[in-house]
Amino acid sequence: MGMYKTEVLVIGGGLAGLTAAISSASNLSGTMIVTKTLVGGANTTSVAAGIISGVTDFKDPGDSRELHYRDTISGGHMVNDEALVRTMVNDFSKYLDRLLDLGLELEGGDEPRRLFIPGHSKPRSYLIKGKCHSLQSLLRRVCEGLGVVFMERTLITSLIKDGERVVGAVGIRADNREVVGIKANSIVLATGGSGELYPHTLMPLGSSGYGVSLGFRAGAELVDMEFVQFYPTMIAEEGLPKLFVDYAPLLKFGADILDGDGKSIFKKHGVAEPHKLTRDQFSIIMAKEMTGGRPLFLDCTSIKDEDLLGNPSLSSAVRDLESKNVPVRARRVKVAPYAHFFMGGLRADPNGMTNVEGLFAAGEAMGGVHGANRIGGNALAACLVFGFRAGLAASLHSGTVNEADDKLLKDPASKLVETINSEGGEEASRIKGIVQKNMWEGVGILREKVGLEKALSTFNSLREVKVSSNTPMEKLLIPMMLDNAEAVALSAMIREESRGAHFRADFPETRDEWRKRIVLKLQEGECKVSFI
Repeated sequence: MGMYKTEVLVIGGGLAGLTAAISSASNLSGTMIVTKTLVGGANTTSVAAGIISGVTDFKDPGDSRELHYRDTISGGHMVNDEALVRTMVNDFSKYLDRLLDLGLELEGGDEPRRLFIPGHSKPRSYLIKGKCHSLQSLLRRVCEGLGVVFMERTLITSLIKDGERVVGAVGIRADNREVVGIKANSIVLATGGSGELYPHTLMPLGSSGYGVSLGFRAGAELVDMEFVQFYPTMIAEEGLPKLFVDYAPLLKFGADILDGDGKSIFKKHGVAEPHKLTRDQFSIIMAKEMTGGRPLFLDCTSIKDEDLLGNPSLSSAVRDLESKNVPVRARRVKVAPYAHFFMGGLRADPNGMTNVEGLFAAGEAMGGVHGANRIGGNALAACLVFGFRAGLAASLHSGTVNEADDKLLKDPASKLVETINSEGGEEASRIKGIVQKNMWEGVGILREKVGLEKALSTFNSLREVKVSSNTPMEKLLIPMMLDNAEAVALSAMIREESRGAHFRADFPETRDEWRKRIVLKLQEGECKVSFI
């Protein structure tokens, strides 16, 4: 076993992980990022459109942090963690300024162009120049300059505790199968979402929610796990690239979503201004229309070249698609909702601190900010704010504790070696397929008791199946994937109402008595449920 040590260990290499590492290292703590992919190549880069929302010095005079707060609470259907939302909207400008000082550029230069995103009452969203690839590259360079150590293509499989405090982690390096132990005074989980729970997602391979699982198994509470956002308009046609469609400007200027008979789904559902639909509302309408496998089509054929002049948002949406050979104005194109974002995750305070000493969370691995539905641009805003805050808090905590004994990591490392070397069992790819099928059919956009019960029963049975794979990382991710699948399905079963992205066909109304949040915690091997 390779043994390493650091003061602050950041698990995850996306925006939340990078900002946490910068914050920690800037406070003079020895800092290491461990990621199963490459630093800067995580969910942020793969999925985000480079849009970040918040109130800044560039704001509309009629906008305010209070309005952003209200929009976020309203968009989250009144079950957001209000303290987290306050922190995000109040601190956004400060941390965006910090990125700008580091070299980040926004489209529009000194007078950045503000975009309107559904769910926001004002245009307060900004497009990052070069989108998230340029952002991640910049932050990686900043981390290198601060002396942050990178350990890439390494999967952390368990967190190590000494009593009630996390003191390190154990994992495996994919390149040479070396088992590693890392002693750390503080740990930040910034591992992104669980998109690979579903067969249809643009999140990268391995997006199993492993950080949420790591925290859960270490005793951290989970919250809001039933709330999964599906992005409504993804290119879903054979032979065309799978891409996001920025639906708001297209629909505003005459585009439509048609069923197989050429009828507008918006007219059928009495939607007068479809460009203002939030993602949860839009996806639920589409899912109802797609029952039985019926296809839906994006029709932009009425949009002409002259419409693009003077309408930069429309022009950008159209050009992005046409530049990737999607003939969006030449003919109708098949679209469908894809799993996009997980509102639930580890329960933490505004400094990212969980209920486990020394364990912090940030980004999509952290639940509570977005409530029952996330409005556009708030994902990057939350990663930015809580990444910086969690990194500083982890650094400050690190200075208050002593280094752990190496012996605490040896037994978990030995068990990991046994698991890796064990032979036989069901192929991991087959088990993953079963999980995805049950999540899509029973725990997807439209849910009801029968499908949820079937999914939970299936996941419970899969716990008893030995997993086999030629790739240790794929094999080791399956149990973590099941942790997330069960947490989502169980929470969805418990919430007997429809709210935001959670739609129960057997409980289609929003109920006041359910204006509360579901908390899950692993205690003595059992998942305990409570409410806040």
